[in-house]
Amino acid sequence: MNIKSKKRLQASFFAKVGTNAATFSAMFDIAPSLCFYMKDLDGRIMAINQRNCDVCNLKSPWDAIGRRSDELFPEPYASAYMALDREVIETGKPVIGRITPYPADKSRSFMISNVYPLTDTQGQVIGTARAYLLASGDNAEMGHYGRLRQAVAYLEQHCTENVKLGVLAALCGISVSTFQRAFMATFHMSPGEYQTNLRLKAAMNLLKTSAKRISEIAIETGFFDQSHLTRVFK
Repeated sequence: MNIKSKKRLQASFFAKVGTNAATFSAMFDIAPSLCFYMKDLDGRIMAINQRNCDVCNLKSPWDAIGRRSDELFPEPYASAYMALDREVIETGKPVIGRITPYPADKSRSFMISNVYPLTDTQGQVIGTARAYLLASGDNAEMGHYGRLRQAVAYLEQHCTENVKLGVLAALCGISVSTFQRAFMATFHMSPGEYQTNLRLKAAMNLLKTSAKRISEIAIETGFFDQSHLTRVFK
């Protein structure tokens, strides 16, 4: 799809959303840290700001407009992004302060997202708008995450070790059961799953940047052996 076709597609979508859609989109283009996009019902990107382009390693918004996440990103990134959009489209309800892994820059940060349904003049859902911040254990204070910040920072620093739930709960000043419930409600995964995700990211980084054997990388990043790493990787 050429730029002219993309502009027509975008203009048609903005017309359905409302007369202020273009202004709303332009507002986010000057936000220094907020990542933003709009998508239609088919998951095609209709608007994206420059900050999000930077995170996604795109030169300009026109590299993304008219394309779906599964055309731009590998797995499991694409599926994670599209699942959140589908949830909002199917329920018609916004998702507020959802913390999810897999930022497009492939860092160890995660995303604090707000996703809203976009409707036409008849009130029918025709797409989604998402604004998110990248956050890490050092700088996030939003929502319930502020309460778990020290535990997440500890997990990031000790992801290859056998970290006990009691240690994490104590860092937050709460009981183990309360910690498990709060962690699941915030991250939509267990502490163990979150730690495995951190280990996998560390292994992926070593696979790309070192000449070490897979068996060495597996042990170094906290997996039992090469076959364990391979199963999780798949």
